[in-house]
Amino acid sequence: MVRMQTITLIFTRRKWNPISWLIRWAVPRSRFALALSSHCIIDAGDAVYEAHMLHGVRTTDRATATSGLMIVKEIRYQVPDADAGIAWLKKQVGLPYDWGAALGLGLSPYRDWTQNDKWYCYELAAGALRASGRPVFADIAHVGETALMAINPELDG
Repeated sequence: MVRMQTITLIFTRRKWNPISWLIRWAVPRSRFALALSSHCIIDAGDAVYEAHMLHGVRTTDRATATSGLMIVKEIRYQVPDADAGIAWLKKQVGLPYDWGAALGLGLSPYRDWTQNDKWYCYELAAGALRASGRPVFADIAHVGETALMAINPELDG
């Protein structure tokens, strides 16, 4: 029996935080509904990875990454090769945070989210899924919560 591999995304937000609210407003679920989360963390089992505003792309433990945050949703995505996704994440550690993506979501419609010189948290999560062998959207300029939550967690076929 083949063991199913997974990558888990943790969607979080801060309560009563203006930056968190601003991000939720910038990446809404619909025209009239704020996004549920303002941050996404990739749980790789013994460590988590995130694109953090102050620290850039980093790896840490789950308790540190989620300290002071409200977890609004966790999704465990089946992937063909979780080890490849984690290896890719390790190569991203140390890259800067992508402020242009975080603050200019609606201002740069022709942006390419797959450029890997800096990362915004949702883009880092999409990149990890893609590096793990999951097909993700190549035809959108910005990756947000809605796009990630729309990916079926089950592998097709």
